[in-house]
Amino acid sequence: MPKKKFIVILNIFIFLFNYSSLEANNKIEILKNLNNIQTLKFDFVQKSFDKKETGICYLKRPHFLKCSYEDKNQKELIINKRVLAIYHKRYNKIYRYPLSKSYFLEILNGDKFSEVVMKGEMQINNNFSEIQYLDENKGEIIFNFNNKNYDLVGWRLIDINNNVTVLEMNNQSKNIEIKKKIFFIPEGN
Repeated sequence: MPKKKFIVILNIFIFLFNYSSLEANNKIEILKNLNNIQTLKFDFVQKSFDKKETGICYLKRPHFLKCSYEDKNQKELIINKRVLAIYHKRYNKIYRYPLSKSYFLEILNGDKFSEVVMKGEMQINNNFSEIQYLDENKGEIIFNFNNKNYDLVGWRLIDINNNVTVLEMNNQSKNIEIKKKIFFIPEGN
């Protein structure tokens, strides 16, 4: 009987060691992929507050992001260094928010994103890996990475007010030329 217990425990240990090794390997591959991206263009689908929105985003590391929504207000989310602005072209209205209260600083900065990936808890599924990270001041975020090419394919954010936002990324183009002028934040009213 003790021999059977030993074999069961040994098999569990081997499984856990292999899973831990696979998890570490996936994190390393994800980081290699992320560190090779300086610019990124992608289509997105965002779901929040029972609303589905679509559009296109341009990212230039380490400080710039612009997402243009396909909606009647011609909404744009623009990050230019430390400023996050939501601009409604149709009404020429702009709303500014502190960037420090969002995860965009971590996403845009390669070193900070690497830190989140390494500290996060990983779950490996058939087609993608999830990395879950919690910041008491920002909420919980779960990043999804493709297991074949280790691309970031989206995230699920539960903010400190328990609002859920899901973002899916499609049709990615990496390291293309993106001019800084597209990240200009208009004055607005």
